[in-house]
Amino acid sequence: METLKKHSELIEQVGKLAVANRRKGFHCSECVFLAVNETLKITDPSMVRVITGFHGGGGSRRKNADVTKVLNEAASGRLTGPIEEIPIEITGHLCGALPAGIICFGFLYGRQQPEDDLTCVDELSFEYHQRFQKEFGFKLCTEIREKWVPVSENGTCEWIYARASSLIVELLLESGDLIDRCPEFVPPA
Repeated sequence: METLKKHSELIEQVGKLAVANRRKGFHCSECVFLAVNETLKITDPSMVRVITGFHGGGGSRRKNADVTKVLNEAASGRLTGPIEEIPIEITGHLCGALPAGIICFGFLYGRQQPEDDLTCVDELSFEYHQRFQKEFGFKLCTEIREKWVPVSENGTCEWIYARASSLIVELLLESGDLIDRCPEFVPPA
């Protein structure tokens, strides 16, 4: 019973941290990575740099605008309207919350030598894709934004960041039971 309570607290905490990170100015990939990392103490927080380029579906290009300013306005909900009207071009591919989770799995269970088993990280990544698709209906940034941003409380993807972070922690907590080649995940005390 105590373990279940602790797990529920971790899942709730990671979602709140993802939202707090968004409100600091981080984007999807960064919010999710930082929240999971802070909650589970996976690696040095400065490693957020490896995931930065995955926001907005994998990068953007200026169209006579300051990319950082425009993206921060969009992420905060202050820039509204169709994504096509934003004065930058985003790739809009895979939602940055997905690679953030996969990178967390890699830090925990990734290979260091070619002969190392990759079953755990691969099957966790596969399962995360499945659960993400089921939860949100899409995996592409543009499709997720079109569906969820207009119905969100504040015109942002906050809810997606929070829920995606929770999905990652849920999967890690289940990993030992879910995938026979994953060691039991023991969260930090």
